[in-house]
Amino acid sequence: MMHWDYRVLFEDGNYTICSVYYDERGVIRACSQKSVEPFGESLEELQEELNLLQAALKKKVLFVSDLPAQQVSPKGKKGKSLQEVRQQLGLQPKVAKESCANER
Repeated sequence: MMHWDYRVLFEDGNYTICSVYYDERGVIRACSQKSVEPFGESLEELQEELNLLQAALKKKVLFVSDLPAQQVSPKGKKGKSLQEVRQQLGLQPKVAKESCANER
């Protein structure tokens, strides 16, 4: 079962906090590409988020070399379009709705 936490990452001479994801053995499997910002739908949620971010400061700083290599998805091969999928399933093409002004 995977789990995550916030960690400080040192990259290009700067420190940032990112989300780090671990496998069931605690091995880092992924890291958010962007740094995180505190967020909450209430003051209590915002406070909890700030507590989690502060906890990251007490953990070992990570370096890019500590992270798994980024997986690059192969280029050139794209999925099917919606029209191709509908056709393969034998569904009728979707008819565009007329604007509300034309219905009056």
